Amino acid sequence: MYRIIDWNELWKAIHVSSPGRTAKDREPAAVWDKKAASYQRATRDERKATKRDLAFLELRPEDTVLDMGAGTGRLAVPLAGRVAHVTALDPSGGMLGILRERMEREGRSNYSCVQMRWEDVELGRDIKPHDVVIAAYSLGFYDLGAALTKLDAAARRSVTLFWHAGEWRGPDEMVLYRAVFGEEGARQKGYPDYLSAVNILHDAGIYADVRIYPAIWESSYTSVDEAVQNWVTMHNPGQEDVAPVNAFFSRVLSRDSSGNYTHTAVRRTAVISWSKENP
Repeated sequence: MYRIIDWNELWKAIHVSSPGRTAKDREPAAVWDKKAASYQRATRDERKATKRDLAFLELRPEDTVLDMGAGTGRLAVPLAGRVAHVTALDPSGGMLGILRERMEREGRSNYSCVQMRWEDVELGRDIKPHDVVIAAYSLGFYDLGAALTKLDAAARRSVTLFWHAGEWRGPDEMVLYRAVFGEEGARQKGYPDYLSAVNILHDAGIYADVRIYPAIWESSYTSVDEAVQNWVTMHNPGQEDVAPVNAFFSRVLSRDSSGNYTHTAVRRTAVISWSKENP
């Protein structure tokens, strides 16, 4: 089939246009180790998004699942209660340390952690084939085509990816990113949306199913100041003028019955999946 656009080369060109993305490529472990605690703080209350994401996975009790880019275990920890074994792969020891703590609190032992960059993984040596492979918001690679091909090769039955549809944050959140980083800076903080991944898969002969849904992401803080500091640590360490961030959280946070400050964001999400059983 004649291709007018090489989607993987277009992805690469967009990727290298951002200094932040290329910095993560060089030392992803160092970047995420510094953010691990803040990441866990920001994502620990995302019960609705997690429940919805898990519902998209067709799992069997005897399954082995590879969670590529597992982070602090938002999906890996509950998955361990549903399947035979979960392998959590992430380059950050800080992230995996929190994941291990969460597994221990849940009384789970049917898991293993692999601290590696996905680009460096050799299938068969570092990772064995798994029944189900998932990657949730962890596709920020320079060579996305190579990463997707490896994910496909690692799966015996199915692959499921979660990625954003449209802008990488909800409209209200993007107002904050533009206020802090400017229009171009806000764009460089994110990645192209799901259509790039789908087109790269299509060029590789993988014809994935796609479902779009509004994911509800929740977070809770003890104060506006805690929310501000957590956001700054995650997205712009060293930021001196926090006024735009403070104004945002002062506006969007609401007080709940327990006295905590809660924020609910809606982010349009694509679920990209394909089965290897019936080609």
